[in-house]
Parts: sequence; C-alpha cells; structure tokens
Amino acid sequence: MKIKITEEDFIKLLPHLPGVYRFYDITENLLYVGKAIDLNKRVKSYFRKQNDTSPRIALMVSKISQIEFTITENETSALILENNLIKSLKPKYNIIFRDDKTYPFIRISKHDFPKIDYYRGKTNQQNMFFGPYPNATSVKETLDTIQRIFKLRTCSDGFFQSRQRPCILYQIKRCTAPCVNYVNKIEYASQIKLAINFLNGNFSEIINTLTVDMYAAAECMDFELAASLRDKISMMKQTQTSQIISTHETPLCADLIIHQVVSSQLFIYTIMVRNGIYIGDNHYMLDIIAEDWLNSLESFLDSYYIIGRNTDKIIVDTQLGQEFITFFKNALSIKIDNKITGNIEKLFAMGRVNLLNIIENSKGNLNEAEIELSKLSGVEKIHRIECLDVSHNHGDDAVAGLVVYENGIIDNSKYRKYNLPSSVNGNDILAIETVLNRRFTSTTMMLPDIFLVDGGRAQFETVKNIVMKYELCGKIKVVSIFKGAGRDPKLDRLIFEDGNVVSYFDAPLVFKLMQGLRDEAHRFAITGHRKKQAKKMTASLVDDIPNIGSKKRKILLAHFGSVKNISNASVEDLQKVVGIGSLLANQIYLFFH
Repeated sequence: MKIKITEEDFIKLLPHLPGVYRFYDITENLLYVGKAIDLNKRVKSYFRKQNDTSPRIALMVSKISQIEFTITENETSALILENNLIKSLKPKYNIIFRDDKTYPFIRISKHDFPKIDYYRGKTNQQNMFFGPYPNATSVKETLDTIQRIFKLRTCSDGFFQSRQRPCILYQIKRCTAPCVNYVNKIEYASQIKLAINFLNGNFSEIINTLTVDMYAAAECMDFELAASLRDKISMMKQTQTSQIISTHETPLCADLIIHQVVSSQLFIYTIMVRNGIYIGDNHYMLDIIAEDWLNSLESFLDSYYIIGRNTDKIIVDTQLGQEFITFFKNALSIKIDNKITGNIEKLFAMGRVNLLNIIENSKGNLNEAEIELSKLSGVEKIHRIECLDVSHNHGDDAVAGLVVYENGIIDNSKYRKYNLPSSVNGNDILAIETVLNRRFTSTTMMLPDIFLVDGGRAQFETVKNIVMKYELCGKIKVVSIFKGAGRDPKLDRLIFEDGNVVSYFDAPLVFKLMQGLRDEAHRFAITGHRKKQAKKMTASLVDDIPNIGSKKRKILLAHFGSVKNISNASVEDLQKVVGIGSLLANQIYLFFH
C-alpha cells in the first residue's frame, strides 16, 4: 500500500505492526527501505520537527513524496524482506553490505567409517557440519589438529573403497587406515565421538575419557597404546591452554565486533569465538557519510547475520540503539551486548591493533592509486575495474579469465571464466572480441568504470571498438598494459584513451594496482585452462580403454571415483564392478599395466 505524505494525518494510516517500509521521491524513485517492529512509530520518527538525524537522512526526508509499507508476520520476516529488497532494488540511501560468499564448514560424513573434511556450500541433514568458519585457513588449521590427535580419514569414498594397502597418511600417523581394516567400526566410532567433542569445545570430557583409557591400557600391559594416549592427552592440554577463552569459568561463545570511522569509511573487525576457541577473524570496509556511522554499523550487522552465522551472542565495542537491539534479538535470536571485561578485553585490544594496521594499509597506497588512476583515465570516481586475460595451448582448450576490482578490493566472488570455441584457434584478438561480446550483452553484471586489457595497441583498439559498438564510450574507459623489454615489471607501459603512454616511474602506485590485476587475471585464466586440459586428458584416457562403451565408463568412474583409482585396481577389484566380467577386467588391467 502506498501513502502520499501530502495526505492529512498520513502517519495514522500506518499500522502498529511489524513490517517493511519504502520511501519514494516525487518521480517514484526508491530512496530507502527500512524495517520496523512498529511501522507507525518508526516512520513517525522521521517526521518529528526536532529530529537529531544526520544531514544525509535529513536530505532524504526532504525528498520523500510517498511511503509504501508491507506488513509481515514478525520481526524475522521483516528482516528477510528488507534484506532481499535492498539487494535487489539497491536504494540510494541504504548502506549495502556486499558479502554473498559461502563460508566454510568442517563436515563429518554419514558413513560406517565417516570422513572429516573441508566443505563450502549448502548444509544438509545427512552429514554433520561445524561452523561456519570465517576463512579457509581457520578450517584447515582445525582439521590439521584433529588429524594429529584423532587420526580420522579425509579421503573420498571412492578412494577409500579401492584401497588395498594404507596410504601415506597412515605412514605419517595422520590416519588409522580404516580402509584396510586396521581399525574396527567401534574403535573408529570412538575416535569420531572424541573429534565431535573437540569441535564442540568439550576439552575436559575428552581428557577424562583418554585418561581412563590410558590407565586401562597400562594395567593390561599395553604400554604402546598407553604411550599413544598419553601423547594425545598432552596435545589436548596444550590446545586447551592456548585456545580456551573463558568468562567466569564458562567457555566464551560469541562474535566480537570492533569498529573505527575514518573520514567517509567505516572499518569493521570481527572475531569469532566458539566454545572458548578463537576460530578466526575477518575485516570489512563500508563507504559511508561520517555522521551515519551508527546507522551503517547496524545495517552491516543486519546483512552480516541474516546470511546465517552460527552464534547467539554479539559483543560490540559501542552502544547501539535499544530498538535495534530488541529487533535483532526478536528476529535472529541473537543477543547484543557491549560489556567488555576480563579475557574479552584482551581480545578487543588485539582486535583494535589489527584494525588500526588494516586502516593504515588500506587508506594509503590503494586510495592514492585510485586517485592517481582517476586523473590519468578521466574517470571521476572509480568503483569497478575489470581485467581480461586469455590462456591456451597452441590454440587448444582456450579459456578467458575476467577478474574484478570493486570498492577497494579484488573481489574473487565476481570473477568470470569463459570457455572459448575451437574456432578462436589461438587468435588473441578474436578471443577478446568473443568474450567481450558476451560480457557486454550480460544483464546480470554491473559495468566497469575501467576495462584493463593485457596487450599492446592491437588489443587496446579491439576493446575500444567493442565499447563503441555497444555505445558504452561515456561509461567505460579502456586502458591497456603491456610488458617492456626483458619482461621487467618496471619497464611495463600503460596506454590511456587520450593516447597518453605512462611508464612505471611516472605512476608507481597505479602500476602496482594494474599489474596486480593483470597478474591475477593471468593466474585465473591459466588455472581454468589447466583444469580444462586435465579434464580432457582424463576423459581421453578412459575413452581409449578397449571394448568400453560410455555406459561402462560411467559405471567404472562411479565405482572407483577417478581414473587413477581405476588404474590402481586389481583384476579382482575390477570384476566386482557391475557389468565387468573376468575377460573385460583383464583387458582393463592390461591397458593400464
């Protein structure tokens, strides 16, 4: 329902119910999307005569012509609807936090001998998931600790089924080799149970269990087992001492939020602690109006936690609005606190030091590089740069990689890979034309302010012509980077649209930014090319096995998991596959041996 603010007592038309409201200007452009526990009270607060809002919000209010509202069942529905509308409609006055990446988990599979591994994607009910963790490093460090202490398998089910002897992980004491029955289901299940307790932070329970087992082994004269358990207990105590963070004897489980406003930017540092274990940290930067930092911080928390971070408590280094705190708790069942005491104060102090370092690094070189690049390219404000590179093997398996620099960071969530047809045949100019014809007809991707191409005049003119073809001359500036003599980075050159050729020594900060993008595009393209080649070689190898049709190829790959496992299989293993008799099994075995 839309309400014109020229209507008398228009506020009375808004209900005292939870929901989402939208503000429009006189030309029906969307200005702002907001949520409320009570729509009437929230919207009314914008139109008070003595309002202490920032100049930015005051300007927005002066433009409001119409108000639209949607009633929702509860605060949770309001938060979800608000988040979806902001992301899809991108209102001018909303703070948009862009973080759509999937966070990593630790997964324990449903299997007689479950595997533990790194996982990124949607969770399900079939397996057990622990997390999400803030980054891949924290997951890998935790998995490494679990492997050293509990020796669980990390291999794929296909690899597990095809083993006839233990792999190297058994030799270096990182696995108990359940694949060859060196450990039975009951013993392995106890290892899994201990690992789950570890991931849940129940260190004392693990140590007590291991201590009882150690004494039992010693009484039975199994001193080798007792010594192994003693070493596990020692590692557990070391982990507990170094990692557990407690509050009044209770392991801390919360996210810590540290912020700093610098000019027109809000820097945020998050620390994740689960069951007393510091599992990682991350940092973010939002462009804001300085007076609006509190509103921006609240908007960040909305967007950040609706994605699904696993916590029920946040400790923030500032006082947030009581209405927001109430809404947040009702909508997401997350309590917001600002009490910082004891061990938590030490974490906040460490976080502040890290955040200051991040601020110093970010506000220096990159900002200066962007300002300098703006002057050289004629772009008033740079929001997005795209860079393209093509990789192939004498024309075969050509892949183009497009990387994106947006809002001060190289954002790999926005990268695109393009598989090129064989007709391109190593022709770089044709490859650029093919990719850009697809790129500039895309309606889902935002246009760049600058398009960087790796190459000389020919590549530069090619991109310029395609930009002209799609009538984007006023929107996209083309820049080319090409290598100098001896491939020395300091002899690289940049070509700009005004014909200006700039050397490294003319603008070193700009070159570091552009060379970084060029090198990342090259890495991304060559990685895609190698994967394509490897897939083709693997497919070719299976295709060459005599008397094997497409159906049997699929059955073999499904059974063994990979070509490598097929090649390592014995004749007896091959005969176990449905549809593979003794004659065919011998032919397959002889093909690989």
